Amino acid sequence: MQPVTKLKKPLYEAYGQLTGGAVGAIITLIVGVGVSVLVLIFVGALGGQTYNLVEPDINAITNGTIQGSVRASIVSGFDALEQTGNYLPIIVLAVVISLVLALVLGFTAFGRAGGGSAL
Repeated sequence: MQPVTKLKKPLYEAYGQLTGGAVGAIITLIVGVGVSVLVLIFVGALGGQTYNLVEPDINAITNGTIQGSVRASIVSGFDALEQTGNYLPIIVLAVVISLVLALVLGFTAFGRAGGGSAL
């Protein structure tokens, strides 16, 4: 039976040059913003196309109250989508600020309990 030996840390880890999960978090945030922009674009485009496809079915509803409620809910949904799209620049700005803060804090002693990395 062979004795169990401890593996040595790689040299870059031993000298504090490994920044941890900051890069992965930043990539995740960038991908998240990109996906949210695409979702807003495609939901609006596909929602409009879906409405065009089901408009004859909505017009075929004989009860005027139900037909009015369906149309009101559709209009409300598109209003909410438009308002969310209007706030997208503020959301992107908040994400960019958080990315910059994560980078700055990752390179300083405030980002970690044991100290920052020297790059």
